[in-house]
Amino acid sequence: MSDYQPKILGFLCNWCCYTAADSAGVGRYQYPPNLRVIRMMCTGRLDPSFPLEGLANGADAVFVGGCHPGECHYIDGNYHALVSAALVHETLARLGISKDRFLIDWASAAEGPNFVKIITKFTQRAAELGPLGKAEGLNEAELRKKLVEAAEVSRNAKVRTGLISASKEMMKSGDYSRPAIAALVAAKCDKNLTELLGGRPV
Repeated sequence: MSDYQPKILGFLCNWCCYTAADSAGVGRYQYPPNLRVIRMMCTGRLDPSFPLEGLANGADAVFVGGCHPGECHYIDGNYHALVSAALVHETLARLGISKDRFLIDWASAAEGPNFVKIITKFTQRAAELGPLGKAEGLNEAELRKKLVEAAEVSRNAKVRTGLISASKEMMKSGDYSRPAIAALVAAKCDKNLTELLGGRPV
């Protein structure tokens, strides 16, 4: 196991994962202290630029935690979060960054122990990867600069239109599996991502 202490940024749903983290604290469950939390009302409010900017500004890894699919306080917010997450993973792959540096997962309000398990495993993996760029064999400063550019690309109107289209097709098909969502996002956003990220993937 690596001794490196990764800096991890977390976006947690107010109703489930944040409450699970709180209950884990109250229950005095032990888990790595590497996570720095930003509370959101719903993971559906996750903008794909947020994780990219988090990595660009010093994080080694980013975690998004919400309600289990089908249990969203706002009905289907976490399904839409999976679409945003798929764009983040697609963008990281194009930059040559390990997809293991970004995770979206679920823990209900009553699942403090499950939250601890998820965060512990994710922290261990981030520690193994080391500082951003090390496992990838890329220059950290240059990589963070590219992430700033990628965050801006993720806000591009054409990319957003592709995400909206992917979300609509996901809801219409009823297939919420991650491979299916990733394929939808790749299909809807590939052309614009390639143009805007300078002809990558890597």
